[in-house]
Amino acid sequence: MQNSAPYFQVFGRDHIFALVLLAGLGALLVLAGRKASTRQKRWIGGILAFSLLAYAATMYTLLALAGNLSLRYSLPLELCHWVMLACVIALLRPNRLACEVAYFWGFAGTFQAALTPDLYFGFPDWDFIQFFWAHGGILLAIVHLLAAGDFQPTRGSVMRMMLAVNFYALFVGTLDYLFGWNYGYLRHPPMQPSLLDYLGPWPWYLLSLEAIALASFWLLALPWRLRFRRQAP
Repeated sequence: MQNSAPYFQVFGRDHIFALVLLAGLGALLVLAGRKASTRQKRWIGGILAFSLLAYAATMYTLLALAGNLSLRYSLPLELCHWVMLACVIALLRPNRLACEVAYFWGFAGTFQAALTPDLYFGFPDWDFIQFFWAHGGILLAIVHLLAAGDFQPTRGSVMRMMLAVNFYALFVGTLDYLFGWNYGYLRHPPMQPSLLDYLGPWPWYLLSLEAIALASFWLLALPWRLRFRRQAP
């Protein structure tokens, strides 16, 4: 059956609408973080966590019903999957590691993915809906964690996250190599235009990503670094 949805265009009408919707929901979460009670903030966090879990359950159920589950494409080995798990943990049982992974990996990776989605069709294609359900849910979860005051980086956060992301690359990259997969785009870039297109051929773009990750994490920690300096005696 031919897909009737329009082809996806980066910063086309469907893409802009999705980004504006996420921005509006994010603004509401910031407002709620300022005015809601602690109990209300926990309820909001629970709703966001449920939304992410519902996405995962829906995605795997539909893949199973369609007979499309496969080791090559369906394992939770994408970077965004790990960020999603960290978001759920941070929303339900906040702890430093989960919050750091959600914040640093989420804003550095998921935000870029939302700006340059690897999609073929726009709304109302299911791939479009599930992409922004997942990536948008992650970004909104991070906004809530920040607005609710459940997280702030520490002086060692950047180095911890660099070690963590390199562990991810080593672990998933080894699996990709052994089984011919491409989780995390560690063996070749996505088919759709993305930041990776400007970072050189494989494997050099992996080294470029290392530098970009370090710069991104440092910038994401900068507001708190400046605050620490102001508070220092």
